[in-house]
Amino acid sequence: MKSEKILIKVNKLSEIKAYQKIGIANFLFGLKGYSIEDPVFILQEIKSVQGNIYLDLNKMLDTKGIEAFKILIKDLSFVKGIFFDDLGLYQVLKDTNIPLIWHQSHFVLNSLSINWWLKRVKSVCLSNELTKDEITVILNQCSKPIVLNVLGRNQAMYSRRYLLSSFSRAKGLKTMKKARLATNNGHQFLAKETIDGTTLYYYNYFNYLPLTKSINDDKIMLYYINSTGLTPKKAINLINGGKMVSNEDFLNHRTIYKLED
Repeated sequence: MKSEKILIKVNKLSEIKAYQKIGIANFLFGLKGYSIEDPVFILQEIKSVQGNIYLDLNKMLDTKGIEAFKILIKDLSFVKGIFFDDLGLYQVLKDTNIPLIWHQSHFVLNSLSINWWLKRVKSVCLSNELTKDEITVILNQCSKPIVLNVLGRNQAMYSRRYLLSSFSRAKGLKTMKKARLATNNGHQFLAKETIDGTTLYYYNYFNYLPLTKSINDDKIMLYYINSTGLTPKKAINLINGGKMVSNEDFLNHRTIYKLED
């Protein structure tokens, strides 16, 4: 895996130098008002960073939000790409010169839909509910290089509701925690609440970094590392082959759900 292809999700501006020292120059930022996960940054902070800047705009927007975003577009010409979820963002950005990357967490799953989007955008970010064999098939069939998630926590769900605050009030708790561990059927999840709602993640990270040794690098535009919750030291250790407790269930087992009659 070439360092020049690694894309790091930024947690703190002060951490960027550590990544730059090992040759990483691609950085992904959540933008305040348009990203559902902390941390988020204001545009002035992002513009101060030296490197290839990408934005992760994964908040679903209403009409008012789309209209507010239109005002920002003129200030985004410096970015190397925008990861988008809301199709409304695609509609207002498709005629600009800003490269777009389709990133709907649970939808980027097959070569037909991927190639449909690749006619319209710069790239797509592959979902993590795929096996090794399925990833290989998609890489062989996609018409452009794509973004591959290789490290992070899988998102299980997102809700606009303030679920942790509601839970705290219902239980009469004086302290309303913005992050909690939850267990269901033996699986651990991390629930995090922000101003935009609540996101539920699988607690254990997935680590697909070993997979990068066996795939066709020419088919990869970027290797995406979501370093949320990881220090630069830990993330760099993993990039260099270090080990961690991780969960590769999706990578090793097909995700098949039976719909009841």
